Amino acid sequence: MPVAGLRKLVPMLLAVALLPACSLSPKKVHAVDARVSESREFSLTCEANRSDRCAQNSPVLEFGRTAAGGDHHHLTLLEDGEAAFALRLHLIRAARNTVEVQNFILRKDESGELFLNELLDAARRGVKVRLLLDQMFSFSEARYLVQLTMAHSNLEIRFYNPSFYKAEMAKHDWLSAVACCFRRFNQRMHNKLMVVDDLVGIVGGRNIADRYFDFDTNYEFKDRDVAVFGKVVPEMRASFDTFWVNKKTIPVQHLRDVAAELLDDPPGRLEPYEPPARMRSLLAAIEDADLLRARFVETAFEVARLRYFSDLPRKQAAAEDRSQEDTTQELYDLLLSAQRSVLIQSPYMVLSKRARELFAELRDRNPDIELVYSTNSLASTDADTVYGHTHKHKKRYVGKLGFHLYELKPYPADAPDFFPRWPELIEEKKQGIGSDSSVSGDNSTIPMPAPRVGLHSKSFVVDSRIAMIGSHNFDPRSEGFNTENGLIVWDEAFAQKLERLIRRDIEPQNSWVVAMRPDKEQERTAIQTAPENITEFMPWFYGSTSVYELAPGKEPLPPDSPDFYRHYYSVGSFPEVIRTRRQINVLFLGSFFGFLEPIL
Repeated sequence: MPVAGLRKLVPMLLAVALLPACSLSPKKVHAVDARVSESREFSLTCEANRSDRCAQNSPVLEFGRTAAGGDHHHLTLLEDGEAAFALRLHLIRAARNTVEVQNFILRKDESGELFLNELLDAARRGVKVRLLLDQMFSFSEARYLVQLTMAHSNLEIRFYNPSFYKAEMAKHDWLSAVACCFRRFNQRMHNKLMVVDDLVGIVGGRNIADRYFDFDTNYEFKDRDVAVFGKVVPEMRASFDTFWVNKKTIPVQHLRDVAAELLDDPPGRLEPYEPPARMRSLLAAIEDADLLRARFVETAFEVARLRYFSDLPRKQAAAEDRSQEDTTQELYDLLLSAQRSVLIQSPYMVLSKRARELFAELRDRNPDIELVYSTNSLASTDADTVYGHTHKHKKRYVGKLGFHLYELKPYPADAPDFFPRWPELIEEKKQGIGSDSSVSGDNSTIPMPAPRVGLHSKSFVVDSRIAMIGSHNFDPRSEGFNTENGLIVWDEAFAQKLERLIRRDIEPQNSWVVAMRPDKEQERTAIQTAPENITEFMPWFYGSTSVYELAPGKEPLPPDSPDFYRHYYSVGSFPEVIRTRRQINVLFLGSFFGFLEPIL
């Protein structure tokens, strides 16, 4: 057999050998279901004959009920993380019938535990609660999952695509999954969705953890969601149902390690829960009807046309599978319709060949089109490996495709406006209050009393008239491996509001601008080249771009302006990253691990 054939055969043989040890036998599934049925809690905290399930009165759900009977939809932008969390918690308390939650990540930190306990309280009132999580990065303690499963019959938890039918993955499990089932292992559910009573939906970029809701004193994500009211909400729930019943979605009690805990030595009931003291003001706010109405109802946009989109499960599960609708192509078709401008905001900038061809076509068709990309700097990112490939291709993105590329600063000047809890976060950090959430990458920025900030929102605006908010990162993973979802809105008022938000993020006090290094003629009038105090380890093939800061007293200009170098000065390629080790790692990853780009 040829060597190439052997290379294909070995992983297949490994997969065949390992698969029988993965799923539970039918006999064990029956035993688990019997144990759950006989032992889980069924009693209710609300009288069974009450149709309102003892729910909190809600101007938000009432708004959704009214919108469901109208021809137009209503949308509320959720920029503030604490407010986005408050809305979620309020809707759970106001739910009368159903709560569906679909997320890539749910951490068991303070925000995650509060969220889970609010879901459990709703289940105890009589609300049917379904929680669907991707297995890779969510909480995975087998004993805790058993306790949640037993806590109430109205709370169901399922994991999407669990490797080897386990909740907790050891190091050898990760290696085995990569070796035997690379495509299957990498196919993740990246969707973010919450639907309550088929009346209100929330979609966007946020996972469930402290850093998404302004409660992480070390690292905060600047993110974005949108609350949706109208006839499209049942479509969002139907999308959830498609994932819920898919064969890749497994009830947590059927995972091998969870089943073992449940059958062999089931843990006791959950301990009584007490919310953290620093969340008391948040919990008080979700009881204030006037505040809720002002925040989430009166700020809503009325729009005539929108579309909710979602990939199907098992997206491109096999290379030859092309039968599914390609939601990425739908988004790319919208981008191709641009005549004047495209603004994209994403935590990562790693453009696939397909995306590069799209933007090259746009540039060829209209040389003057404005292409803006707002993303993370090395100092602000949580993913060094991805940033290494961003940095590797900056010359292509800026020089060839003509992007105006802006990188978020780790401590943006407008952070107190972006994060209303900023003063509290500074005080909490001073007191030593931390979070159980970890941050990828070495936090090697200049020490500050405030949290470091990273960008996590995924949005675009076309010609100030079409907007998209969702989970799609515009990277190869979102194209080929992750399932994604989001909302497309054809409304000028909504699109222009979103555009103003993105443009504020790229203002000089909040972001640096990436530009080509000046040629000899431009150097003669440049106010400054790279400062002497910047130490860089830069191979020659990386030296064509730099990161620039606006000089004091100068007006902002786009990087392709003839006077750009008279207004900006170079701050090197990795400003505010004070450890050269991190810079070297990024250069090394970008230089020698290009084969990883399709899965980043």
